[in-house]
Amino acid sequence: MNDPHLPLRFSVPKTATLDTLEAVLAIARRGGLHLAALELDSSAAHDTVFLKLRALEPDLLDLFMTRLHNVIEIIDICPLPEKVARMHVA
Repeated sequence: MNDPHLPLRFSVPKTATLDTLEAVLAIARRGGLHLAALELDSSAAHDTVFLKLRALEPDLLDLFMTRLHNVIEIIDICPLPEKVARMHVA
């Protein structure tokens, strides 16, 4: 599959993880993106989400990143050079 993909990482407060994930995944779905992988790391002070999305067009990924910056509970958004390899929720 040669679809454009976007691996990224962001952090959220532990008290808002599920609500924030719901908002992020809704933005992705409405933007025509497909979830390729999701991993949640709860070992730090904040929950860290590793997410990989796929799109038919790279512009859809750019639009998603712009919209992601408007989600209130997200602390730091960092696109990753490596792929998120597994789907896992801990």
